[in-house]
Parts: sequence; structure tokens; C-alpha cells
Amino acid sequence: MDTPRFFLIRYLSPAASVLAMTLLIATTARATSTSVSIPVYLEYPLLRQLLVTQLFNTPDGTREILNDPEGCNRIVLSDPLVGAQEDNIEIIASYRAQIGVELFGSCQNLINRQGNITFLGQPLLQADAKSVKLEPRSTWITNKDGDRIVSGAIWDAAVGRLDDFFGGFVISMTPYTDPLAGFLPEILPNSDTAQLQATIDSLALSDIRVTASSLDIAINLKLETHIEEPGEIAPLTAEEMAQAEAQWQMMDALLVGAVKRYAAATELKSLRSELLDILVDSRYRLRDALTEPADRSSDAVRDWFIESWHRLNPVVREIALQQPGQVQLLWMSALTATDALYALNQLGSTIGLEISSEGLRRLARMINAEKADELLHYSEEVDPQLQQMLQDEIETAEPDLSSWQLNFSFFPRAYAAAPWEDLKQWLPAKDKLNTYVRKIEKLLETAADNAQKQHKLQGNHLSIYEKLVLATAWQESCWRQYVIINKRIEPLRSSSGDVGLMQVNEKVWRGFYDLQKLRWDINYNSIAGSEILLNYLVNYAIKRGEHKLAGGSANLARATYSAYNGGPGQVSRYRSNKVAAAHKKIDSLFWDKYRQVDAGKAGNVAQCLGADIASS
Repeated sequence: MDTPRFFLIRYLSPAASVLAMTLLIATTARATSTSVSIPVYLEYPLLRQLLVTQLFNTPDGTREILNDPEGCNRIVLSDPLVGAQEDNIEIIASYRAQIGVELFGSCQNLINRQGNITFLGQPLLQADAKSVKLEPRSTWITNKDGDRIVSGAIWDAAVGRLDDFFGGFVISMTPYTDPLAGFLPEILPNSDTAQLQATIDSLALSDIRVTASSLDIAINLKLETHIEEPGEIAPLTAEEMAQAEAQWQMMDALLVGAVKRYAAATELKSLRSELLDILVDSRYRLRDALTEPADRSSDAVRDWFIESWHRLNPVVREIALQQPGQVQLLWMSALTATDALYALNQLGSTIGLEISSEGLRRLARMINAEKADELLHYSEEVDPQLQQMLQDEIETAEPDLSSWQLNFSFFPRAYAAAPWEDLKQWLPAKDKLNTYVRKIEKLLETAADNAQKQHKLQGNHLSIYEKLVLATAWQESCWRQYVIINKRIEPLRSSSGDVGLMQVNEKVWRGFYDLQKLRWDINYNSIAGSEILLNYLVNYAIKRGEHKLAGGSANLARATYSAYNGGPGQVSRYRSNKVAAAHKKIDSLFWDKYRQVDAGKAGNVAQCLGADIASS
């Protein structure tokens, strides 16, 4: 059952108890009308595909515009290209022309010529308000040397036919408007039937514009907005909390499933890398959204979901243009739906925007109709495709040859748990702290060494990385994997879902790592955290040249930790003046610990475990 319509989707994490206090606001409202514009970008490769499908749909991809009954005169077009020239759509195609006369029952060739034709057409909205055609503005013909032909038999035979031929090209917008009309009821459930139908009926095209890269067309719609006034408050029920939990899990699953599908559809490593970057960063944003206090004027998780799709949009659009035929249009319809979500979300709570379970299913079907249910399946199991994406990211990173060489296999196939068996569920007494600290230090050094061996970090970068692992574990957990809760040993866990020695976040790294092992196996947790740190050091801090800025190589440790704590989008957080005070404090505390480790005082970690520094 979907979340009740009066509930502006709150998404709850079991660990985020603060959300249990979420209140529903019953409101009275004053209605008004507003217009929303949803952009559609028809890139020229897509327009070319549509042109070929409509006008060059012969087995060999050619089209005759002239072939008289006697066969003496023939003009064949092929290889069309679509682009822009000022405010017009430009179509260039190759031609082969044969012009002759019939003499004594047979054709006598007079002209055989090849070259190009150019057609300029102004895109205009048609009377049906659902399609665009090109009104002829100019046409010319050139020979194979590029010289214009402005008169003669070929000119006379071709020009009028070319205008009629390309003027018949129809750009239907129904692949965009129809899915959007079907999607609106699922995201505007508070509208009554008449209001919803009025919104759907208001869908109209406007603002046609030719740009250097695409033909841009806006889809406009009108809807009622409501100025809300607070009324009575009522607490969430347990059922509503469970529904909200399932809702954000479906959102997360859909985002992951879409990224995997799009990554599998392109051979361009740069695009797969961008997809992975957006996915991991969005997972950090989800973590943050689930811990934000509820506010009736906004919805942190809904905002996270919509913003993540907004970031994915240009990458997916580029991948879509690599797809054959009508597949491009199917992909573009999903992008238009997410663009609509983004545009509507800018209006805040005044329209009652919700993303229901059925809305997510409809969006999943737009992405991949055959595997829609699979796209919405939330699982905590290790996902080989996600692991491979991350491994590929590391393996294709360009090395800094001045300090390291690249030979990296990211995820270990096996690890030696036996030497660390005595650390399993060990919470040391005060008189055992020194022994415990030495063992944890050795554990972390071993994890770091095993990770960097494959990568062959050298010199200063190796030293920074080794200290970085020790300082991060100190900052994150005080070198603890376990705590006592209700007289039971449990994994150390934060309210946002960070777990264990390295506080690896379960929501961020779901699918990449075994969550049970992250919780209960201190060695596995140390390996995971060390690998993630190495990824951020190599692929973000070093790759982006943080060590070349003021502060030098020490910046690499600070930048890597900022990314580890806040996500890859926060790699420069440590040096920014525009960050929250809480984040600035976190980065400052880490830097203090890193400098202690750098000074050979890693054992000072015992202080936060209950020992006196002098005795460590």
C-alpha cells in the first residue's frame, strides 16, 4: 500500500530515531494556478536517427527523390547529417544525379554528377500541438568540388523536390508528452480527478529554439498550487513509518539499478566513471538525508532522489545517443519524466508532489520495461557488477609516475583472518589497552600494506597513505569495532549507519561490501576502509592535484579524509570557507590526529579508549 496522500513522503532509517518524531501537518489551503516548463533537448544525433527512420528507411539507407517512368532521370540521396545554422535546422546529404533524354526508345545520359545538397528549415509547431515540422527556408546544391549549382537540369529537377521531401520530416513529441501524461497522476496524487485532467490537458509545446547542440522544445503544463496554513498535528503511525522505509529503499534500488543498466550500455570508460562517481556521492547524500530532522516545507529524501537524477541526466543522455533506433526515444522519455520531477520540485510543497511506489514502478518501466521489478529490488547482498565498476575505476586511473605505479586489483578475493582472531569481539580492559592498541595498529598497517602493494605506492604518497589509514580509524572509531549495548557485544554503529573500526557506511557501500562482515569482522572492516581510502587518495585527491595547492602533499591526507567522510563531491571540503561548522570541526579533528600519527604518536589513541597518554 502506498504512503497515505496526506503524508508528504518522509523516509525513515531504522537507525535514525529522530525521524520517529515526524509530525503530519493537517492544513487548510488557498488555491492558485501556476505554469511549469519542462525542457526537452533533441540532440542532433537523435534528430538524425529520427530523420533516417522516417525518410531514409530503405535497406541501403538511400532515398530517391526523382526517378521518372522511363528511367532517364534519377536523383538519389544518402548519408544525411543534421545540425544547426543560426535559427534553422540544417540537413546535409550526399546525392547522385543522372539526367538524360529518351531517344529512339532508349535513354541517353547527358549528366552524371555527385555532390551534396543542403536544406535549411525553420522548426515550427504544427496545428496538432504535438509535433514539429521544418518549414523550408533555403536549399542549395554543390558539386563534388563544393561549388554551388544555381541553374541547369539538376537544379531544375531537384530543388522543389528537396523542399517537399525534407519538409515532410515530422518530429513527433508524443514519445515525451504521452509518458509524462501517464506519470503525472502518480506524482500528484493529491489532485482530484478534474484538477489532474486539467493539468494533463494543459500539456503544450512552446519555446522552440535552435542551439549549437540541440533543438530545444519546452513542454508546458498548468497546475493548481496551494498556500498551506498549519492546522492540527498528528504523529506518524508505525505502518506509515514502515511504508516510508520501503519507499526510500525502492528509490535507492532504482537509482543503483539504473546506473548499472546505463554503465553496461556504454563502452566509454569516462561515462562509466561519471556514473559511479554520481552513484557513490548520491549514497552519501542519502545517508545525510535520512538523518535530517523532518520539516513539512521540504522532504530531504525526495530532494535527494530528484537531485541525483538531475545529476545523472546529462551522462545518461550522452549514453542514450549511442543507442540504436527507437531505443533512444525510450531512454529520453525517462529523462523527461525526471526533468519533470525536478521542475515540479522547485515549487516546494505547494503542489503536493509525491513519489509513490506506483510512480517509482512507472519510472522503472520507462528505464527498462523488461526488468522493472528487478530495478526496484533492494538487497544487501554483494553485487558483482558494482564491485567490477569500482575495480575498473581504480584500474583505469592514470598514474602519477613520479611517485607510484599502477597495478591494482581492488577487491581482495581472500584475506587472512587467522592472525586477527584474538581481536574478534574484544573490548579490552584498561590494563590491556596497550596490548590492544599495538594489535590494532598492526592490523591497520597490514590492511594498508596489502591494499597499496597492488598499487605500488611509493615515496611520500606511501607514507601519507599509511598514516592516513591510522588517523582515519582513530577519528572514526577510536580504533574500536565493538561496544556493549544492553550487556551484549554489538558492532560500533553511528546513527547514520557507519559501522565498525573504519565506520564504513552501510548505505553508501551497500552492494560493494558484505555488510555482515563489515559489522562483525574487524579485519574485513579494516580492509574495506583501507581500500576506500586508497580509492579516494588515488582517484580524487592525487588525480585532482590537491597536493599541488598551497599546503603541499599534506593536502592529500586532508582531501582524502574529506571525501571519505562526506563523499567524493567533498574532496576539497577541508580547504573551503563555505562549509558547515560541524564539517569544519570534523576536518580539524582529523587533521589533529593525522599530525599526531605523523609525529609517531599513534598510541595516543589509547586516551579516547580510557588510558592516560603518558602510560601509552
